Amino acid sequence: MRNLLLFLLIAASGLSCNQENSEYKLKASMIGFQDGTLFKLLNLDKMEFTDSVTIKDGYFEFDGIVKEPFSARIHTVDGKYLILWIEPGTIEIIGDYNKFSFSTIEGSNLNMVMTKYRAELGHLEERRDSIMQKMIQLMSSNAEEARVEFTELQSSIQKIDKEIFDIRVQGIIKEEPSYFTIKELYFLRNDFTKDSLRQLFDLFSIQLQQTKYGEVIQTYIENIELDIGDTYIDIEGINLEGQSVRLSALDGNYVLLDFWASWCGPCRSENPNIVKAYQEFHDMGFEIFSFSIDNNINSWKGAVEKDSLIWTNVIDRNGSYSKMSALYEVRAIPASFLINPDGQVIAKNLRGMALRNRLKREFENHGL
Repeated sequence: MRNLLLFLLIAASGLSCNQENSEYKLKASMIGFQDGTLFKLLNLDKMEFTDSVTIKDGYFEFDGIVKEPFSARIHTVDGKYLILWIEPGTIEIIGDYNKFSFSTIEGSNLNMVMTKYRAELGHLEERRDSIMQKMIQLMSSNAEEARVEFTELQSSIQKIDKEIFDIRVQGIIKEEPSYFTIKELYFLRNDFTKDSLRQLFDLFSIQLQQTKYGEVIQTYIENIELDIGDTYIDIEGINLEGQSVRLSALDGNYVLLDFWASWCGPCRSENPNIVKAYQEFHDMGFEIFSFSIDNNINSWKGAVEKDSLIWTNVIDRNGSYSKMSALYEVRAIPASFLINPDGQVIAKNLRGMALRNRLKREFENHGL
């Protein structure tokens, strides 16, 4: 929950009944930025830059076409950034260099809700950051007093996290149902029982339930979690050549279904181990189906090439909002499922030598 505030801001959106393309205009008045400073607009759902402009006389402007609201980030090369939502109409931003991330945003109902929760949770995040810094300092000490203080600070962190969670849940319940609240529920979906998740999901209109956020939540509610010994669920993605490929194409082999992303550090650290396992057991009948939840296809392709992932690699155009990963109730990545030739899930989340040892045992038992 380290980046809860960031996730909250990314989550903010609003209901738009008109699905036709509409124009948006973003007007920014700033103090403290030098003329010529470059501002870039990043679509956070797609992780793609959509525009860039330079500031002149304290003013810059973005405009374009939007089908439905999307979360965005405006930032400069020196690390200044502002998270907001883009929706049809005119959005006005007023801010300065020192507090760019907390600029005033007017003319947008979506951003009005976003800034409300940005302000409400900001002080909690500041307290959390301060406590985390103290905990990091204490980690270098073996003194008993330091250990006691560390435990107390952990308790404080848990209380703050609970307070942040409660505020976000109350936002889902009390605010008018919108893209903002449905995406908040999407982010918090793993923290509810399925019955509680369904009750909250029922607060939303059919239109909102059918958004990409709602479809993932619906999948979580309806899906039965796979246990060891269950038959795998067939899923599909787009391979490097743009062709649709199903997991079932690898039937009859031992298959590692691996969920990962190019931006996931632990995933990239694990890839060399998976490469070794593939090299060792592929000729015996071992295949890999790597399913990326990247939002940026180019980043995915670059990571596949750099990490030498020469097996079946696919991606979902919905990226992190994929229903495919929701079918396996993937809560965090890396996540993997080992499937035997009979189509049964025989292990989950094997890492490093654990994967290779399990494969060795399986093939030895079959006389290979």
